[in-house]
Amino acid sequence: MSVITIFVILLVVAFATAAYFIEPSEAEKRTRQRLAALHRPTTEEIEEGIVREVTFSRISFINRYLQHNKVAMHLHLMLEQANLQWTVSRFVFYSADLMIAGAIVGRWWIPLGIVGWFPGLLLGSVPLAWVLYKRSARMNRLIMTLPDAVDLVSRALRTGYALPSALVMVADEMSDPLGPEFRRTADELNYGLPFREALLNMVRRFPVSDLNILITAILVQKETGGNLIELLDKIAAVLRARVHLQQKVKVHTAQGRLTAGILVALPFALFVLLNLIKPGYTDPLFESDFGRKIVYAALAAMVLGILMIRRIIKIEV
Repeated sequence: MSVITIFVILLVVAFATAAYFIEPSEAEKRTRQRLAALHRPTTEEIEEGIVREVTFSRISFINRYLQHNKVAMHLHLMLEQANLQWTVSRFVFYSADLMIAGAIVGRWWIPLGIVGWFPGLLLGSVPLAWVLYKRSARMNRLIMTLPDAVDLVSRALRTGYALPSALVMVADEMSDPLGPEFRRTADELNYGLPFREALLNMVRRFPVSDLNILITAILVQKETGGNLIELLDKIAAVLRARVHLQQKVKVHTAQGRLTAGILVALPFALFVLLNLIKPGYTDPLFESDFGRKIVYAALAAMVLGILMIRRIIKIEV
Protein backbone atom coordinates (compact mmCIF):
# COMPACT_ATOMS: atom_id res chain seq x y z
CA MET A 1 0.00 0.00 0.00
CA SER A 2 1.11 3.56 -0.66
CA VAL A 3 1.72 6.19 2.01
CA ILE A 4 -1.42 8.09 0.93
CA THR A 5 -3.57 4.97 1.32
CA ILE A 6 -2.22 4.30 4.81
CA PHE A 7 -2.81 7.96 5.74
CA VAL A 8 -6.43 7.81 4.51
CA ILE A 9 -7.09 4.62 6.49
CA LEU A 10 -5.62 6.07 9.69
CA LEU A 11 -7.59 9.30 9.19
CA VAL A 12 -10.87 7.43 8.73
CA VAL A 13 -10.19 5.24 11.77
CA ALA A 14 -9.35 8.28 13.90
CA PHE A 15 -12.52 10.14 12.92
CA ALA A 16 -14.67 7.06 13.47
CA THR A 17 -13.14 6.45 16.91
CA ALA A 18 -13.59 10.08 17.93
CA ALA A 19 -17.21 10.12 16.72
CA TYR A 20 -17.94 6.92 18.67
CA PHE A 21 -16.53 8.18 21.99
CA ILE A 22 -17.83 11.76 21.72
CA GLU A 23 -21.41 10.68 20.98
CA PRO A 24 -23.41 10.39 24.25
CA SER A 25 -24.89 7.03 25.12
CA GLU A 26 -28.60 6.25 25.11
CA ALA A 27 -28.72 6.41 28.93
CA GLU A 28 -27.16 9.89 28.88
CA LYS A 29 -29.66 11.02 26.23
CA ARG A 30 -32.61 9.79 28.31
CA THR A 31 -31.19 11.49 31.41
CA ARG A 32 -30.84 14.79 29.56
CA GLN A 33 -34.39 14.51 28.24
CA ARG A 34 -35.77 13.92 31.75
CA LEU A 35 -33.80 16.84 33.18
CA ALA A 36 -34.98 19.07 30.34
CA ALA A 37 -38.58 18.02 30.96
CA LEU A 38 -38.30 19.05 34.64
CA HIS A 39 -37.10 22.54 33.71
CA ARG A 40 -40.15 24.47 32.40
CA PRO A 41 -40.12 27.88 34.09
CA THR A 42 -42.23 29.94 31.70
CA THR A 43 -45.18 29.55 29.35
CA GLU A 44 -43.05 30.71 26.42
CA GLU A 45 -40.73 27.74 26.80
CA ILE A 46 -43.69 25.36 26.83
CA GLU A 47 -45.09 26.89 23.66
CA GLU A 48 -41.69 26.70 21.99
CA GLY A 49 -41.39 23.05 22.99
CA ILE A 50 -44.45 22.19 20.93
CA VAL A 51 -42.48 22.81 17.74
CA ARG A 52 -40.57 19.64 16.94
CA GLU A 53 -37.00 20.29 15.83
CA VAL A 54 -35.34 17.90 13.41
CA THR A 55 -31.55 17.66 13.58
CA PHE A 56 -29.72 16.30 10.57
CA SER A 57 -26.23 17.00 11.91
CA ARG A 58 -24.55 18.39 15.01
CA ILE A 59 -22.49 20.69 12.77
CA SER A 60 -24.55 23.82 12.13
CA PHE A 61 -23.70 24.55 8.49
CA ILE A 62 -24.10 20.88 7.49
CA ASN A 63 -27.43 20.80 9.34
CA ARG A 64 -28.66 23.90 7.45
CA TYR A 65 -27.68 22.36 4.12
CA LEU A 66 -29.28 18.99 4.82
CA GLN A 67 -32.54 20.58 5.98
CA HIS A 68 -33.16 21.76 2.40
CA ASN A 69 -32.06 18.53 0.72
CA LYS A 70 -34.78 16.13 -0.45
CA VAL A 71 -32.51 13.08 -0.22
CA ALA A 72 -31.61 13.99 3.37
CA MET A 73 -35.31 14.39 4.21
CA HIS A 74 -36.03 10.94 2.81
CA LEU A 75 -33.11 9.43 4.73
CA HIS A 76 -34.32 11.08 7.92
CA LEU A 77 -37.79 9.59 7.40
CA MET A 78 -36.26 6.13 6.90
CA LEU A 79 -34.20 6.48 10.09
CA GLU A 80 -37.30 7.61 11.95
CA GLN A 81 -39.30 4.66 10.62
CA ALA A 82 -36.50 2.30 11.68
CA ASN A 83 -36.43 3.94 15.16
CA LEU A 84 -32.65 4.43 14.98
CA GLN A 85 -31.07 7.28 16.94
CA TRP A 86 -28.83 8.25 14.02
CA THR A 87 -28.59 11.60 12.34
CA VAL A 88 -28.39 11.79 8.55
CA SER A 89 -24.80 13.01 8.71
CA ARG A 90 -23.78 10.08 10.91
CA PHE A 91 -25.43 7.66 8.49
CA VAL A 92 -23.50 9.21 5.57
CA PHE A 93 -20.28 9.17 7.61
CA TYR A 94 -20.61 5.46 8.46
CA SER A 95 -21.44 4.60 4.84
CA ALA A 96 -18.45 6.59 3.53
CA ASP A 97 -16.07 4.95 6.02
CA LEU A 98 -17.15 1.45 5.09
CA MET A 99 -17.09 2.31 1.38
CA ILE A 100 -13.51 3.59 1.59
CA ALA A 101 -12.37 0.53 3.55
CA GLY A 102 -14.07 -1.86 1.12
CA ALA A 103 -12.69 -0.02 -1.92
CA ILE A 104 -9.14 -0.19 -0.57
CA VAL A 105 -9.42 -3.92 0.10
CA GLY A 106 -11.12 -4.47 -3.26
CA ARG A 107 -8.46 -2.60 -5.24
CA TRP A 108 -5.82 -4.57 -3.35
CA TRP A 109 -7.37 -7.96 -4.18
CA ILE A 110 -8.87 -7.02 -7.58
CA PRO A 111 -6.45 -4.51 -9.12
CA LEU A 112 -8.00 -4.45 -12.60
CA GLY A 113 -11.33 -3.22 -13.90
CA ILE A 114 -14.33 -1.60 -12.26
CA VAL A 115 -15.04 -4.83 -10.37
CA GLY A 116 -12.32 -3.76 -7.94
CA TRP A 117 -14.63 -1.06 -6.63
CA PHE A 118 -17.49 -3.49 -6.06
CA PRO A 119 -16.43 -4.48 -2.49
CA GLY A 120 -16.48 -0.79 -1.56
CA LEU A 121 -20.03 -0.38 -2.86
CA LEU A 122 -21.07 -3.60 -1.17
CA LEU A 123 -19.57 -2.68 2.21
CA GLY A 124 -20.77 0.92 1.96
CA SER A 125 -24.36 -0.29 1.57
CA VAL A 126 -24.27 -2.15 4.90
CA PRO A 127 -25.70 0.82 6.94
CA LEU A 128 -28.49 1.24 4.38
CA ALA A 129 -29.25 -2.49 4.52
CA TRP A 130 -29.39 -2.31 8.34
CA VAL A 131 -31.76 0.66 8.22
CA LEU A 132 -34.01 -1.09 5.70
CA TYR A 133 -34.00 -4.25 7.83
CA LYS A 134 -34.95 -2.37 11.01
CA ARG A 135 -37.57 -0.39 9.10
CA SER A 136 -39.11 -3.52 7.61
CA ALA A 137 -39.13 -5.29 10.99
CA ARG A 138 -40.82 -2.32 12.66
CA MET A 139 -43.47 -2.08 9.94
CA ASN A 140 -44.13 -5.81 10.24
CA ARG A 141 -44.65 -5.40 14.00
CA LEU A 142 -47.10 -2.60 13.26
CA ILE A 143 -49.04 -4.81 10.86
CA MET A 144 -49.14 -7.67 13.36
CA THR A 145 -50.42 -5.55 16.26
CA LEU A 146 -52.76 -3.26 14.32
CA PRO A 147 -55.86 -5.54 14.63
CA ASP A 148 -55.47 -5.55 18.43
CA ALA A 149 -55.21 -1.75 18.41
CA VAL A 150 -58.40 -1.47 16.33
CA ASP A 151 -60.19 -3.77 18.80
CA LEU A 152 -58.97 -1.58 21.66
CA VAL A 153 -60.30 1.57 19.96
CA SER A 154 -63.63 -0.16 19.36
CA ARG A 155 -63.95 -1.21 23.01
CA ALA A 156 -63.03 2.29 24.16
CA LEU A 157 -65.76 3.79 21.95
CA ARG A 158 -68.30 1.31 23.34
CA THR A 159 -67.55 2.47 26.87
CA GLY A 160 -68.20 6.10 25.95
CA TYR A 161 -64.73 7.44 25.08
CA ALA A 162 -64.32 9.93 22.25
CA LEU A 163 -62.08 8.92 19.35
CA PRO A 164 -59.11 11.15 20.42
CA SER A 165 -59.32 9.67 23.93
CA ALA A 166 -59.40 6.18 22.41
CA LEU A 167 -56.20 6.98 20.52
CA VAL A 168 -54.58 8.00 23.82
CA MET A 169 -55.66 4.67 25.32
CA VAL A 170 -53.98 2.82 22.44
CA ALA A 171 -50.86 4.92 22.98
CA ASP A 172 -50.77 3.92 26.66
CA GLU A 173 -51.51 0.23 26.17
CA MET A 174 -49.67 -0.74 22.98
CA SER A 175 -45.94 -1.23 22.57
CA ASP A 176 -43.63 0.11 19.88
CA PRO A 177 -44.31 1.07 17.12
CA LEU A 178 -48.08 1.54 17.50
CA GLY A 179 -47.91 3.09 20.97
CA PRO A 180 -45.49 5.94 20.13
CA GLU A 181 -47.17 6.61 16.79
CA PHE A 182 -50.65 6.89 18.30
CA ARG A 183 -49.18 9.06 21.06
CA ARG A 184 -47.70 11.37 18.45
CA THR A 185 -51.04 11.54 16.62
CA ALA A 186 -52.88 12.30 19.86
CA ASP A 187 -50.37 15.05 20.68
CA GLU A 188 -50.85 16.59 17.23
CA LEU A 189 -54.62 16.64 17.83
CA ASN A 190 -54.12 18.26 21.23
CA TYR A 191 -51.90 20.91 19.68
CA GLY A 192 -54.69 21.88 17.28
CA LEU A 193 -53.82 19.99 14.12
CA PRO A 194 -56.94 19.06 12.08
CA PHE A 195 -58.17 15.50 12.59
CA ARG A 196 -57.73 14.53 8.94
CA GLU A 197 -54.20 15.92 8.71
CA ALA A 198 -53.11 14.23 11.95
CA LEU A 199 -54.25 10.81 10.72
CA LEU A 200 -52.74 11.33 7.27
CA ASN A 201 -49.42 12.23 8.91
CA MET A 202 -49.42 8.79 10.52
CA VAL A 203 -49.88 7.19 7.10
CA ARG A 204 -47.01 9.30 5.70
CA ARG A 205 -44.73 8.11 8.49
CA PHE A 206 -45.81 4.49 8.00
CA PRO A 207 -46.91 3.86 4.38
CA VAL A 208 -48.44 0.47 5.17
CA SER A 209 -51.52 -0.71 3.28
CA ASP A 210 -53.22 -2.05 6.43
CA LEU A 211 -52.86 1.28 8.22
CA ASN A 212 -53.98 3.10 5.09
CA ILE A 213 -57.17 0.98 5.02
CA LEU A 214 -57.93 1.89 8.65
CA ILE A 215 -57.27 5.62 8.28
CA THR A 216 -59.24 5.84 5.01
CA ALA A 217 -62.23 4.09 6.56
CA ILE A 218 -62.20 6.39 9.61
CA LEU A 219 -61.98 9.53 7.47
CA VAL A 220 -64.76 8.38 5.14
CA GLN A 221 -66.98 7.53 8.12
CA LYS A 222 -66.31 10.93 9.67
CA GLU A 223 -67.43 12.69 6.47
CA THR A 224 -70.39 10.47 5.56
CA GLY A 225 -71.55 9.24 8.97
CA GLY A 226 -72.39 5.73 10.15
CA ASN A 227 -71.68 3.34 12.99
CA LEU A 228 -67.94 3.70 13.67
CA ILE A 229 -67.84 0.84 16.19
CA GLU A 230 -69.33 -1.64 13.73
CA LEU A 231 -66.98 -0.36 11.03
CA LEU A 232 -63.94 -0.85 13.28
CA ASP A 233 -65.02 -4.41 14.14
CA LYS A 234 -65.22 -5.30 10.45
CA ILE A 235 -61.86 -3.65 9.74
CA ALA A 236 -60.24 -5.61 12.58
CA ALA A 237 -61.59 -8.87 11.09
CA VAL A 238 -60.26 -7.93 7.63
CA LEU A 239 -56.84 -6.97 9.00
CA ARG A 240 -56.57 -10.25 10.94
CA ALA A 241 -57.41 -12.19 7.78
CA ARG A 242 -54.71 -10.26 5.88
CA VAL A 243 -52.12 -10.96 8.60
CA HIS A 244 -53.03 -14.67 8.57
CA LEU A 245 -52.67 -14.81 4.79
CA GLN A 246 -49.33 -12.97 4.89
CA GLN A 247 -48.00 -15.45 7.44
CA LYS A 248 -49.05 -18.39 5.23
CA VAL A 249 -47.37 -16.77 2.22
CA LYS A 250 -44.21 -16.20 4.26
CA VAL A 251 -44.10 -19.86 5.27
CA HIS A 252 -44.64 -21.14 1.72
CA THR A 253 -41.94 -18.83 0.27
CA ALA A 254 -39.35 -19.47 2.99
CA GLN A 255 -37.47 -22.05 0.91
CA GLY A 256 -37.27 -19.71 -2.09
CA ARG A 257 -35.96 -16.83 0.01
CA LEU A 258 -33.38 -19.05 1.68
CA THR A 259 -32.26 -20.38 -1.72
CA ALA A 260 -31.88 -16.85 -3.05
CA GLY A 261 -29.75 -15.80 -0.05
CA ILE A 262 -27.45 -18.82 -0.35
CA LEU A 263 -26.98 -18.47 -4.10
CA VAL A 264 -26.14 -14.78 -3.79
CA ALA A 265 -23.73 -15.13 -0.85
CA LEU A 266 -21.93 -18.30 -2.00
CA PRO A 267 -19.74 -16.84 -4.83
CA PHE A 268 -18.54 -13.92 -2.69
CA ALA A 269 -17.87 -16.16 0.32
CA LEU A 270 -15.84 -18.57 -1.82
CA PHE A 271 -13.91 -15.69 -3.39
CA VAL A 272 -12.90 -14.30 0.03
CA LEU A 273 -12.11 -17.77 1.39
CA LEU A 274 -9.91 -18.73 -1.57
CA ASN A 275 -7.96 -15.46 -1.36
CA LEU A 276 -7.42 -15.92 2.36
CA ILE A 277 -6.22 -19.52 1.95
CA LYS A 278 -4.09 -18.84 -1.12
CA PRO A 279 -3.53 -15.14 -1.96
CA GLY A 280 -3.44 -14.46 -5.69
CA TYR A 281 -5.38 -17.62 -6.59
CA THR A 282 -8.02 -15.61 -8.48
CA ASP A 283 -5.58 -13.24 -10.23
CA PRO A 284 -5.80 -15.03 -13.63
CA LEU A 285 -9.54 -14.37 -13.62
CA PHE A 286 -8.96 -10.60 -13.65
CA GLU A 287 -5.73 -10.39 -15.65
CA SER A 288 -7.21 -11.72 -18.91
CA ASP A 289 -9.91 -10.13 -21.04
CA PHE A 290 -11.88 -13.37 -21.20
CA GLY A 291 -11.78 -13.72 -17.41
CA ARG A 292 -13.10 -10.19 -16.88
CA LYS A 293 -15.90 -10.85 -19.37
CA ILE A 294 -16.82 -13.96 -17.37
CA VAL A 295 -16.93 -11.89 -14.16
CA TYR A 296 -19.14 -9.21 -15.72
CA ALA A 297 -21.45 -11.86 -17.20
CA ALA A 298 -21.66 -13.65 -13.84
CA LEU A 299 -22.57 -10.43 -12.01
CA ALA A 300 -25.23 -9.59 -14.60
CA ALA A 301 -26.67 -13.12 -14.41
CA MET A 302 -26.68 -12.92 -10.61
CA VAL A 303 -28.64 -9.65 -10.64
CA LEU A 304 -31.09 -11.12 -13.16
CA GLY A 305 -31.51 -14.23 -11.01
CA ILE A 306 -32.18 -12.14 -7.89
CA LEU A 307 -34.88 -10.18 -9.70
CA MET A 308 -36.50 -13.37 -11.03
CA ILE A 309 -36.49 -15.10 -7.63
CA ARG A 310 -37.95 -12.00 -5.98
CA ARG A 311 -40.70 -11.90 -8.58
CA ILE A 312 -41.50 -15.58 -8.05
CA ILE A 313 -41.71 -15.43 -4.25
CA LYS A 314 -43.42 -12.03 -4.04
CA ILE A 315 -47.17 -12.51 -3.68
CA GLU A 316 -49.42 -9.49 -3.34
CA VAL A 317 -51.81 -9.85 -0.43
